[in-house]
Amino acid sequence: MSHARVFRYLLVISVIQLVNGLGVLPSIRYLFGLALEASHLENVTDRTYTVLLSQPISVLLLLAIAVLALAAVSLQFVALIVMVNRQQSGRPPNLAEMFADTVTCLGRLLRYPSPLLMVYFFLALPLGGLGLSSVLIQGVGIPPFVTREYLKVPLSTAIYVLLIGSILWVNLRLILALPLMVIGEKKSLAALGGSLRATHKNFFRYLALVGLPLGVAALVASFLVEFLVWVSDHASNLASGQSSVLVSSLCIGLGHTLGFMIIGAATVVALQILVALTRDRLGLASVFEVHNKQRQSMQARAARASAGTVAFGLAVAMGFYATPALGQTVSSAEDTLILAHRGYSAGGVENTLGALDAAAEHHADYVEADFQQTKDGHFVASHDTNLLMVSGVNRNIYEMTLAEVRKVRVREGGFSDHIPTMQEYLEHADELGIPVLVELKVTGHESKGYLRSFLEDVDATGTTTKNIYHSLSPAAVKGIKRARPELRVGLTVAMSVGKLPRVNCDFYTLEQASFRPELLDQAHEQGQDVYVWTVNDESTIRELLSLPVDGIVTDSVEMAINDRQMVATNPASDYRVGYALAYLDLFR
Repeated sequence: MSHARVFRYLLVISVIQLVNGLGVLPSIRYLFGLALEASHLENVTDRTYTVLLSQPISVLLLLAIAVLALAAVSLQFVALIVMVNRQQSGRPPNLAEMFADTVTCLGRLLRYPSPLLMVYFFLALPLGGLGLSSVLIQGVGIPPFVTREYLKVPLSTAIYVLLIGSILWVNLRLILALPLMVIGEKKSLAALGGSLRATHKNFFRYLALVGLPLGVAALVASFLVEFLVWVSDHASNLASGQSSVLVSSLCIGLGHTLGFMIIGAATVVALQILVALTRDRLGLASVFEVHNKQRQSMQARAARASAGTVAFGLAVAMGFYATPALGQTVSSAEDTLILAHRGYSAGGVENTLGALDAAAEHHADYVEADFQQTKDGHFVASHDTNLLMVSGVNRNIYEMTLAEVRKVRVREGGFSDHIPTMQEYLEHADELGIPVLVELKVTGHESKGYLRSFLEDVDATGTTTKNIYHSLSPAAVKGIKRARPELRVGLTVAMSVGKLPRVNCDFYTLEQASFRPELLDQAHEQGQDVYVWTVNDESTIRELLSLPVDGIVTDSVEMAINDRQMVATNPASDYRVGYALAYLDLFR
């Protein structure tokens, strides 16, 4: 494949990405806003999606969004497959004919849109690591809090590894589906079945053929990011303030530009391989161009010069655009609270006194801990309702008495401990001088009047006003706030799309995948704070501190405290490069 063709493919990818980013995404947001409005909702969470799906107008709008998104994602892949197929069939790259072929293929695909194909595009592809090739699905992934939960003990880690392996297996088994639809003119279900048959006995061959260029591209992009971060770090140490800011800006611009070219080129190479395999499967001969060496050399040099000029121009433009922001120091970051997630798991089992001691030793501002009710009405510190993963005991806490819970030993990270009661936990935290962010976990099996019992148990410790409280249950948040308006009470939001839920609370604790800067603005306009959980990667911690959010719930307490000091006293150029390019880096 000549340099000129690579440049042509990258140009097509750029145009389609711009169309999707500037046209399709705003349209999807607008339609989703209408769907929320029709359901009288301001956002959708894991607790309110049934309301959205109960309104016929909202369902129709969601179907329209699905079809629009399918068309937009398909457009990029179909257009590239059409181009590659024309090249391998020996036909010239005629723009009008390629456009007509692409429209025909899209029409065939959308005439009978398959739910299975949507699942493949919007779940299997991005979860398998191929979502970067389209701006519409590059943000789809397993939420960090889910990954964290699965990786905390060996049994759930094995389940998680099996899940990831299954996703990759599905990706490879269905990898010829779209080429078969475009080249073989098959309907979606027939194409999916054809791909399964084609890859049945050639799984490892396909894994090597497709995985090699994508894997190499991922490694090259990762090393590129690490190199640019290294350059930025050394510029901060050696150059003057304004010079180091400019270097960091150029590093960000260069990283985005070269990263796009690396990912785009890898996508095209992978499609070249897939189209060749598909044509062979369909019995179609592939014709490879024979170029005049002198003409080919001239075209290659011209393409390289054009690509280099455009890349350098984009890098410089993005660099100068980012320079003013990178020169600023966010001194208000020192006001951001660092909250130890379930204690400090590097020093003990989560939600135990050992982890609480470790959190206090590392000088967290607060320790966050989970509490739920037992069968006989007591409250104990535990995140997991079922204790199988953390103890090997396959029982639910709401089915156990306090005496039975006390006999259980929980294990994590080489540590072992017992499950403390809420009173023991809060009293020990008070002795250590560390306040607690108390999370009340509502399982639906609580006794009548459980909120009154909860507050009475807290009152018995003498620490009620020293601590703050939150819960995933809006009803519990409202109940505590109504009973004790003087307490600081927040709503925990696990997964959310749209604006913040309207609840009478003092703060929101948002899962990091659902957090957006505009939600922070909305909360502050309403006089509420925003904490983000559970943030463990350093680049994201630094980015949140640079906004700054009001609190960060993290397992990496020591790192977060050091980063808070660094962000509050140094310009953004000292840390922004790693975060801005983290999407390209396997190591971040």
